Amino acid sequence: MAKEDKRLVLAEEDCIGCGICVTVCPTNIKQEKDINFDVDSEPRAIAVDNGQAVIDYDLCKACGICTKSCPVDSLTIEVVA
Repeated sequence: MAKEDKRLVLAEEDCIGCGICVTVCPTNIKQEKDINFDVDSEPRAIAVDNGQAVIDYDLCKACGICTKSCPVDSLTIEVVA
């Protein structure tokens, strides 16, 4: 049986840009611990830009922690074939 791949999905129409997802993301937290990390220039797994969450699929591990913290349920995990 093949391993299921997961992907974080954003319902843009529901996102309020609160940034809670950014603060709970384990990938972002790990990046921030690096002394050389520059929050203004380096990509993050999930960030807020112009009042909207933005997912970097190269960095996002689809762990689902942000989905549990989103106050408007705009983030979900989807299984992709």
